[in-house]
Amino acid sequence: MKLAVLTPRYGTEVVGGVERWLRVLSERLVADRGWQVEVHTTCAVSAATWADEYPAATTEIRGVTVHRHRSVSGRDPEYLHMLPRLRRDPASFSLEEARRYVELVGPVCPDAVDAAAESGSDLVAVTPYLYWPAIRAVPQLGRRAIFHCAAHDEPELYLPLMPTVFASVGGFAFNSFSEQDLVERTFGLDGLPSSVVGIVVDRGSGDAGAARRHLRLDPTEAFVLCLGRVEEAKGAGGLARMWQLYRRRHRDAPRLVFIGPGAGPSEDGDGVVYAGPVPEDIKWGALAGCDVLVNPSAQESFSLVLLEAWLAGKPVVANARCGPTTEHCVRSGGGIWFEEYADFEVGMERLLRDGELRDQLGQAGRRYVESTFSWPPVLDRYEQLAEAVAARRRVSPAV
Repeated sequence: MKLAVLTPRYGTEVVGGVERWLRVLSERLVADRGWQVEVHTTCAVSAATWADEYPAATTEIRGVTVHRHRSVSGRDPEYLHMLPRLRRDPASFSLEEARRYVELVGPVCPDAVDAAAESGSDLVAVTPYLYWPAIRAVPQLGRRAIFHCAAHDEPELYLPLMPTVFASVGGFAFNSFSEQDLVERTFGLDGLPSSVVGIVVDRGSGDAGAARRHLRLDPTEAFVLCLGRVEEAKGAGGLARMWQLYRRRHRDAPRLVFIGPGAGPSEDGDGVVYAGPVPEDIKWGALAGCDVLVNPSAQESFSLVLLEAWLAGKPVVANARCGPTTEHCVRSGGGIWFEEYADFEVGMERLLRDGELRDQLGQAGRRYVESTFSWPPVLDRYEQLAEAVAARRRVSPAV
């Protein structure tokens, strides 16, 4: 199988969830299944600006050919003027306004889209749904496109140009059943091939003691961990405020440690530590040393950090407003979820006081990850989906 990948950024420095997943999946398809994979992308690393950082060139990364193209424009701050209205009523946007919003968010890179469309690949994997390359490319690619849409229940999903995008693809690779249900409810799947492929997380290694030293914690100090971007959109601010209240009500509560990029306060306080980005071994050491991992985000299409915590044998606490993370907790038996502060307080108090329960949930989560999201079953599901999309095109090449 010859597969092209169209993504707004690609590389080992890119830590975004779905973009990272397409990179790792591409590498495994080449190494384990003998596929030929080439990537068409921009020169960007940061989704905050889409600024060109890589040179425009063709390189090879772990067996995958990568073509980088310069963007016409990156992220224009003017989109912020449209954001309040988008959040209030996305359906009020005209098609022209929606296209303008997508252009301002960027990255506008016609060369990457055209190169993917003109490639000799059997199929083109496109991700994610909300950025200009996918919105421009999918109607052009039509039934050649396997859409890794990474859909969230968020205002952008309801822009008036999205029905055409979602109706044009050849098939869907979903990260979770919740994402599949969301797309089905919103757009319908119209009999198109689809599969809940999922995502694989490979377990890393790290020393809890080294992580505590790096984080400036005491050698045996208990702590609760939050991994990911430290920003309001990901629930970090709300979690910090809840933890400050929790600490006032439970004086013996441990500290909460945030690990990840973002604009946390310059100084720690009220039992909250902002560590910023850390090396992988420190991250895995923190997972090994923490009591509980909390993912407060309501906008996830999968949540890699939950699987990482379970591979480390730790229980998780998720936001009940996020379908995929709640789904993982229900299916695994490895975590709990909260809707409001009262739920959060009761759940955390139970977990922090019951080490046996923490171990039971962590081990249930580990079994879930190892049986469902290991490489052989995930690659099998993806190959079956790709063959279904290709077979449909062979029977009906015009659609």
